[in-house]
Amino acid sequence: MDDTTPPPPAVQTPPKPSFNAENWRKITGRIISVLAILAVVVVILCVWNIIERHPRTDDAIVAANVIGVTPRVHGPIIKLNVKDNQDVKAGDVLFEIDPADYEQTLDTAKAALNALDQQIEVARSQDEELKFQVKAAAAATEQSQAELKQAEDNLQRLEPLLPKGFATANDVDKAHTAVAVATAALAAQGHRFNQVKATLSNLATVEAQRPGAVAAVNLATLQLSYCKYAAPFPGKVINLNISAGEYANAGVPLFALLDTQKWYVIANFREGELRRFANGSPADVYLLSAPRHHFAGKVQGIGWGVASKDQIDVSHLVPDVPRELNWVHIAQRFPVRIEVENPDPDLFRMGASADVTMK
Repeated sequence: MDDTTPPPPAVQTPPKPSFNAENWRKITGRIISVLAILAVVVVILCVWNIIERHPRTDDAIVAANVIGVTPRVHGPIIKLNVKDNQDVKAGDVLFEIDPADYEQTLDTAKAALNALDQQIEVARSQDEELKFQVKAAAAATEQSQAELKQAEDNLQRLEPLLPKGFATANDVDKAHTAVAVATAALAAQGHRFNQVKATLSNLATVEAQRPGAVAAVNLATLQLSYCKYAAPFPGKVINLNISAGEYANAGVPLFALLDTQKWYVIANFREGELRRFANGSPADVYLLSAPRHHFAGKVQGIGWGVASKDQIDVSHLVPDVPRELNWVHIAQRFPVRIEVENPDPDLFRMGASADVTMK
């Protein structure tokens, strides 16, 4: 072996990488990015779960019950006691219609009733006497019938005796005359009896007319009371555009009265959210005009039908389907009526925007 041969080169081990500050920053950044993504996913899932369990909509408006203030009688308005947007209490007289015609009608009905009562009183005072006259007329009629029968029997007995000479012609003539007189007397007594009986029935006739006369008085009194229109509940006058002197027509509204005792929110929820709540479910209500005020509510009713613009026209013999493509299908919304349990009369206005979240 030659001593001049160089020794084999030594195998060098590569240096181990050192975890300096730059590497730690990269690893920390990646971890933070992953954690941030996970946090966003978790937040999205939580928000989605909350929205699914507690549906929310800002497509809601405030509503209240409104009636048309409609007179029940006609005539010119002589007093208008309210102004537009005025608060009224139950029983407050809103307006008055000229009562002159109805007072006259009431006076006429009362006069007719008084006259009828006088007739009834006179008829009742004559009642006993008329009853006696009826009995006397009946007895006289029976006596006339008996006398006629006796005269007829006498005539029948004498007529067969005339040919045999046992009766004279004068006797037969007298018998005929007696029958004629008895017949006339019976007819006169019958006529008298009918007259007295008819007079007696006059009491029943006038008494039968009294309920109708009383009803006429009551109706006139009722119509007179309608000349003053009182508020049926506490509320607020709206849409008042008339003045005193306006002619009121029965059955035609003059203005509106808003019931401030109960307030509602009509919230439109998507059809897929309706299964999350039912009648009586609690809800949180916020007004757009007062977002810091929280109001509690409960579902009073869920709409069961809405008009759809996507219905197929079936007025023809075959369905008419329009040629169009709807790439995005929008869920139908149904109105949900929510009764507000603690409304603030100073904040709630009919038609105001609201935000509703189901609990």
